[in-house]
Amino acid sequence: MNTYVHRKKDPERLQEQLLEAASIIAAKDGIAALSLNAVAKQAGVSKGGLLHHFPGRQELIHALFIRLLAVMDRGIMALMAVDDNPRGRFSRAYLMYLAGISETDTSRQLALLSLAMPDERVLRKCWRDWVLQHLANADELDRSYVGNLVRYGADGLWLSELTEGVTMTSEERLALVTRLAAMTFEEF
Repeated sequence: MNTYVHRKKDPERLQEQLLEAASIIAAKDGIAALSLNAVAKQAGVSKGGLLHHFPGRQELIHALFIRLLAVMDRGIMALMAVDDNPRGRFSRAYLMYLAGISETDTSRQLALLSLAMPDERVLRKCWRDWVLQHLANADELDRSYVGNLVRYGADGLWLSELTEGVTMTSEERLALVTRLAAMTFEEF
């Protein structure tokens, strides 16, 4: 008697496995290397299994971006949860999150996807919706030019370190982050 029972993988677990495989490839070789065949091979599943969850490359990239935004969201929300001052809290947490992730795989993957945004309308909309959702729940400072300046400064620092490498001393970097954070407490 054959006691082998075929077990289907949990669809959510398989989807996470596929996204993790895509994440590994993107971090190692960039977005250009993200082919459906490469992801299926990395995940140890058939291409058909991958296509069941992601009908194409664009859907896979979009899902990977959503996954990275969720990681970023959890980090920012954790920083906001321990910040007693509600004024500028979102912009301050955004700054501190980006200032702290410069050398991680998450940071590199987010950078790769961010650099793909100009050509990817769906990613641009996804990012815009994420920011607008946070700003809808934020305070006046976060929605002001000061909040924008702090967040754009954080973006610039993070992206320049990933693309150009370290261009300032650790003291200069700390002074920059400290000054940007201080702006979220000032009257504007």
